[in-house]
This record gives sequence, structure tokens and C-alpha cells, in this order.
Amino acid sequence: MDNANSAQEHLLIKDIKPGLEILQFFQLSSMETRKTKTGQDYLNLSLSDRSGSITAKVWSNILKMTKLNFDTGDFVKVKASTQLFGDILQLNIDRIRKAEASELPDMNRLVRKTVFDTDMLYEQILQAVELLDPPELSEFVRKVIETNSYKFKTYPAAKRIHHAYLGGFIEHTYTVTMKVQALIDLIPDIDASLAIAGAILHDIGKLHEIDPDTKGRTVQGRLKGHVMLGIEILRDAANELEITSAPWFSELEHILLSHHGEPEFGALVKPLTKEAILVHFIDNLDSKLKIIEEALEKTDANGFSDYNKYLEGRAFAGSHRLMEE
Repeated sequence: MDNANSAQEHLLIKDIKPGLEILQFFQLSSMETRKTKTGQDYLNLSLSDRSGSITAKVWSNILKMTKLNFDTGDFVKVKASTQLFGDILQLNIDRIRKAEASELPDMNRLVRKTVFDTDMLYEQILQAVELLDPPELSEFVRKVIETNSYKFKTYPAAKRIHHAYLGGFIEHTYTVTMKVQALIDLIPDIDASLAIAGAILHDIGKLHEIDPDTKGRTVQGRLKGHVMLGIEILRDAANELEITSAPWFSELEHILLSHHGEPEFGALVKPLTKEAILVHFIDNLDSKLKIIEEALEKTDANGFSDYNKYLEGRAFAGSHRLMEE
């Protein structure tokens, strides 16, 4: 494999089809050891590039000859064949090794990142913050954002389910905030500033939960989770500004604590205010829309995606999209 032409054109994951032999680089998004029905160890990998991710297997016979000098987040060079396993396209790896930085091709093809201008999104979010009322709330939200500005603009929003790429956090925060703003005028007697503040800060704990290089969880992320980490971030800022007794502060904490909706999905409490209910459902809506958008990046001739476990089915592009093509 080392003598092969490493300069060959990278085939994007979204363009990979069954029955191919490939030799190229990917980023390793996840790796775990599993056992076959006969008790043989094999590696189950998720490989990614800018267009998405694909499952890959290192079966036991290959695993015995493989030097495991790579880890999640590393770039690897892979020689593999492609095949369908049920409805899921996967790679069966013949050889895999850690790639050296000097041999990697165009990183823009290997690393996925948001298509948005993150500086522009950041400025638009800050503009929304300026309009929050009371002024203490505006000052508080600005402090939280500016204290974490680099992470806010560059980190992924998740490990793998949605917006799991560089800049995904600010993209998700922005689109949730815009959707909340769009609905506020339709909801009687809602605190618009509190709802917008909750939309902006609902996932802030992910900046301490997720490692942007591996997309895995940090130690604190594993031990506490992003909801509790978010509460800690809020309280640190609130203590510095001496506003912990402000009536809106507990309600803002409630939005973070309840934004997953149900305890089985990670909420520490159920949403019990209009603002918390709005942020919960908009967060869920934005996540689901992103999941289906990413699923539909690759469809068959009839407009159906591969099976997606988060949708529990195969997404359909719709007749309008098929007619456009």
C-alpha cells in the first residue's frame, strides 16, 4: 500500500458506490472492537471526509496483520473494497495504516466543516444579543459567548448525529436562534428575550463536552454531560456578574436543563415554561432537519437514502427534487 499512488484523486464518500476498489485517505471518526458470531475480534470503524461518513470493517484475518498505531481523530490510508450490507454501504478493509501529515492531500476534501461564514454567523448572533432585555441578560449572554468565542465558532455540535463537523456548533446555534425568533410573535405572552437567550445558550456545555479533533467526549463530558457542563458555564458567568438572584436566571437554567424534553433523552427536568418548550421543540426540529438533509446527500435512482438509524428508515427526497434533477 505504501508504494501505491497516494496522489490519486480522492473519491468523496458521498460518491462511493458498491463494487469499487479504493486506495485513499480518510479521517477516523470512531473505532471499536467487536466480535463476530463465532467470537472473532474485528474492528468497526467510521471513516469520514468533507462529504460525510461511511462504516468500515477490519475483519479478524486482516486485524491480525494490522499495526494499530492509529486512534480516533487520526488520518488513515485505506485499501478496501466496497459492498452493500443490507441497505448499508460499507468498506471491507484490506490494509489500513496511520497517515503522515506530509502525505495528506487537500485537507479541504478530508475535513468536513460548515458551509457558512462563521464570523458572519457570530456577528449576527451578537446582534441578537444586543437586543435582549433586561440589559443584564444581554450583558450576561455576551459574556458567556465572548469567553468561549473560539470554541463557539469552530467546534462541532455533536459526535456524529447532526452538525458533527467543524463550525457545526455555531451553525446549529444560529439556525435554532433564527427559528425561535421566527415563531416568537405567534406565541402569546412569551418572554422573547429569554427564549432567544435560551436558544443561543442551550448547547453551550458541548464546548466542554466534545473534543473537536476526535469528536469524542472529553473526560468531563463523559462524567457530567453537556447539560450539566452548560449549567456550570452559566453559573460561573453569573457569579462574576453577581446576577444569580435575577428572576430570569433560574428560568434560563431551566431551558438548558430541559431542552432535551424527556429524561430518557437526557433532560434533567421536563420543560415547564413556554420559553423552554419552544427551545426544546425548535432544537429537536433543527436537529431532525439536519439529519434528513445529510441523509439525502446520497440517494438512489428513486430518491431514497441509505437506511438511517436516527430516522429509523430511508429518507425520501420528494418528487419535487426528482423533477429538478
